Amino acid sequence: MAKKKDTSKTNVAARLESKAQQQLCRFCGRKPEVVRQLTPSGKVQMFRKCCAEAGLVA
Repeated sequence: MAKKKDTSKTNVAARLESKAQQQLCRFCGRKPEVVRQLTPSGKVQMFRKCCAEAGLVA
């Protein structure tokens, strides 16, 4: 006979709290938006859209 569990394995309150915290970009301080761009030479480059919209990147 299995034991009856009184509590859940995961801490639901802690998960909700971490989801509620919004991560911010370390350069511009806005919500991070990262896209992948393909350069003319064929390389893939990660590009921060949030910094471009803030005017930090040309």
